[in-house]
Amino acid sequence: MGCREWGTKLTDWALDELSPLKVREVEEHIKQCEECARSAQRLLAVRQALTSSLIDREMPAHLVFVGEKPQRSFAGFWAALLRTAALSAAAAAIFLGAVSVGFRHGPSWLLPSTARAEPALARTEVQALISQAVAAQVSLQSKEIQAATSAQVASLRQEQMGNWARFAQQLQYLELAQNSEWKETQRQKEIISLVAHYR
Repeated sequence: MGCREWGTKLTDWALDELSPLKVREVEEHIKQCEECARSAQRLLAVRQALTSSLIDREMPAHLVFVGEKPQRSFAGFWAALLRTAALSAAAAAIFLGAVSVGFRHGPSWLLPSTARAEPALARTEVQALISQAVAAQVSLQSKEIQAATSAQVASLRQEQMGNWARFAQQLQYLELAQNSEWKETQRQKEIISLVAHYR
């Protein structure tokens, strides 16, 4: 194989994308070929520069890549929903307990006289009101979560696109530098062969 054909393998080797067998093959070639060894060192330097300039941030748990199994992306939403439902049920139980005590022990001395005259709400009406309040709270929380998720996804996507653009520029620069060095090496070899030919 000529050195020109090792270009993509060297790039894959520098990015750790080769199998162990291919890695050994490339490393053996690098030991034997000075030109490829220099190219490998340049590729490793570029990789080091790229990895040191990129900020490693933890991926939010609710984002899922295509091809991966979704991992409970709404776990926080369901936990908040269950908390809200539990608090609402507790408030309803306290309220119903207070109302039933009021019915058993006559009019309450805590309520003003005008309130005593009004009929109390039926249990089904109270449950309907509680259900409406819980549904409204769940809807509000769902909208807030969707808005926050959309904003975070847009921000991460924009940052990722910027990182990819910088990475592509640096790779393009590396490829141009490698091509120009290869051309210069070929030109020098031609000159040497011409000089050797005329001697």
